[in-house]
Amino acid sequence: TQTRLHGVRDKLVHADVCLYTVTPDEHFILDFHPESERVVIASPCSGHGFKHAAAIGETLAELALNGKSTLDISQFSLARLKTLE
Repeated sequence: TQTRLHGVRDKLVHADVCLYTVTPDEHFILDFHPESERVVIASPCSGHGFKHAAAIGETLAELALNGKSTLDISQFSLARLKTLE
């Protein structure tokens, strides 16, 4: 190995664990806080949320500025998590 890849060792030197956030049904959370509609909650999950960043950002902006989204985001509500318990 060292003859082909200078500086590469035969043994593992360091490893890290990456935390992965996900809801029980694997859908995002995009909703208002249950006690204040002045607070928007977003949990796009770390695994697949990055692919939807533009749409999530636009939706959050609509919620914050207009109090509603032009898209149907009911599948991303906080309330749905109570049915999964």
